[in-house]
Amino acid sequence: MRATGVNRLLFLTLILGLMCFCQQGCDSQQSPEESAKQKTPPAPGAPAKEVGAPPTADDYLNQGKDFLKAQKHDEAIARFTEALKLSPKSIQALNNRGIAYCEKGDFDKAIADFSQIIQIDPQYGKAYNNRAVALWYKGDRDKAKEDIKKAESLGIKVNQAALEALSKPGAPGAPPGPGTSPKSTAPPAPSGKAK
Repeated sequence: MRATGVNRLLFLTLILGLMCFCQQGCDSQQSPEESAKQKTPPAPGAPAKEVGAPPTADDYLNQGKDFLKAQKHDEAIARFTEALKLSPKSIQALNNRGIAYCEKGDFDKAIADFSQIIQIDPQYGKAYNNRAVALWYKGDRDKAKEDIKKAESLGIKVNQAALEALSKPGAPGAPPGPGTSPKSTAPPAPSGKAK
């Protein structure tokens, strides 16, 4: 009976400690929505942003990166699209939006974004690599192989297992579905993701 009382006391102490810890820790954590509302301090030497000034392309880009990291693809896409309205040739916004589309499974839109980057800067190797991923998932092995080779020629480290799988004549046209994907035939992950 005495052991039960000690166990209850230990249990209550543990619960109170966890509540205090959670109270301190949970209050300091922010969702991407909350962090998106906050202003990023300007870089040293940069002019301070006016209070109430409209968001900049960089503001939308940073918000989009936060949403992409949180796997909130629709919100990320919306922020990257806003950034592109203000800076239509932003390679970062196009690349990150293409990655969000790819992760969402909207391969045609991802391919369009990566292709637009290539039109802006044909030497941007990550766009070829990322377009290859979307093409592979879409089932277009030949174009994916061309893009992977082009990315590699531009100095991008590509997934060698993916390149080998694309080179095999009897390899499947698209990566296998969930639960059946051997690592040797998986496409490379999109590169240059939000950091």
